[in-house]
Amino acid sequence: MALKRDLLLVGGGRLATALLSLITIRAVTTFLTPAQYGVLALLLAVQMFCGLFLVNPIGQHINLHTHAWWDEGSLMARLKQYRLYVFAVSLVGGAVVFCMVKQQTNEQLLWTSVAMFVAVVAGTWNATLIPMLNMLGFRAASVLWSIITVTTGLVCAISFVMWWPYATAWFAGQAVGMGIGALGAKYVLRQHAQRINAAEDSVSLIDRRTVLSYCLPLAFATGLMWLQLSGYRFLIEGYWGLAQLGFMAVGLQLAGQISALAESLAMQFLYPLFYRRVSAHEEHDEVVSAFSDLLNTLVPVYFVLTGLIVLIAPYLLKLLVAAQFQNAIAFVMLGAGIELCRVLGNLLSNAAHVRRKTKSLALPYAAGAVTSLILIFIAGVWQREMIWVGAALISGAVAMLLVMLISMYRQVKFRLDVVRCFIGGAIMLAMMLLVAWMPVADGWQVAIGYSLGAATFAAVTVAALLLKNPATHRLLNVQLRKN
Repeated sequence: MALKRDLLLVGGGRLATALLSLITIRAVTTFLTPAQYGVLALLLAVQMFCGLFLVNPIGQHINLHTHAWWDEGSLMARLKQYRLYVFAVSLVGGAVVFCMVKQQTNEQLLWTSVAMFVAVVAGTWNATLIPMLNMLGFRAASVLWSIITVTTGLVCAISFVMWWPYATAWFAGQAVGMGIGALGAKYVLRQHAQRINAAEDSVSLIDRRTVLSYCLPLAFATGLMWLQLSGYRFLIEGYWGLAQLGFMAVGLQLAGQISALAESLAMQFLYPLFYRRVSAHEEHDEVVSAFSDLLNTLVPVYFVLTGLIVLIAPYLLKLLVAAQFQNAIAFVMLGAGIELCRVLGNLLSNAAHVRRKTKSLALPYAAGAVTSLILIFIAGVWQREMIWVGAALISGAVAMLLVMLISMYRQVKFRLDVVRCFIGGAIMLAMMLLVAWMPVADGWQVAIGYSLGAATFAAVTVAALLLKNPATHRLLNVQLRKN
């Protein structure tokens, strides 16, 4: 009963958040021109730099120890020490924007820097505390504040951009939403933490050895990951301009939003169970079993989802973006492939986290970043069309995934369910081939009808793959909190 309730909470919450996020795409493409959307893409790249390179290594350390610190009652005391670090990272983000952004007056530049500072603070705490509620089993509160974050961010962003029609205004509105969600999650977490014996204030968040052996190698790896996922945007802006960057970013973001929904569902529902299962068995065979179960649950699902995105790409653009962006079909399809490699790479990278060997993540992300950037640079020098950039990005994503697969297998000898993975891959290819026979999206009715039909088929397929999957059942038989 508790399992069904949790699944309904997480699934329903993520569905609501996803719908709001899709409405957000429609709104932002309506209010911003392609050039201003290009500026927004650069601002998001800076925010992602702060998140991936500077915050994520400490955040992953917190994730790995959340259950143990909660059990001993020291979690809130340790998080107090996190505040100064987040503040310092936010100053870095504001300074980077101040030195980077062009074509703005001094006053606009100041407001953009302030917006970046607030976005990094709010985004970091939002991405820390709301998932933490979920990891500790407070799923209803996690879902509630996730929805409040997206809703408030959308309302504030629209209000700000109607007053000042620039990317900075939209970015600031989203930051306000993340801040409100973070404050709400902090309140709920503190209310529950009061029931546990308070820990001594002398406990530390992290020690020097962990910084050197875990966080710095992870920061190097995630910095390379940032280069592959976002750093290329500055090359595009330099060679093709902001308008072309904005046009491409919309197509890639649309594919990214849908794959992020599936990944977020997995992270909210399955990752807490996985981390609890491996938290006390870092060197035990249980790690191999738990990691294999996580892969065999999610890999077939990601295959089917990728096929769905490619199949309904024209209909998604018809429904979810403004008319000026609706020719980005090729970028949505390429984005689906890029996102498949990204989510599979993230899934495999869990092996490095549980083994505390994050330096092994550097090589896969280096392979992806170097491949993508070199190919984009060549395309820019040769003045090729933007589709070459998409091809460069998917080439880099494939290179990253192949190196990641080999590197992670050396650390955890996982066992794949070949039959289910093959079925998922075959369905993905079949859906991709069907694209040539799908009717043109010449109206809302056609777009909605075919999208719902394809989504229903994909949902039934995923349910069939998971229903009697022993790997999924083993993951679900995990208790998050001690009684």
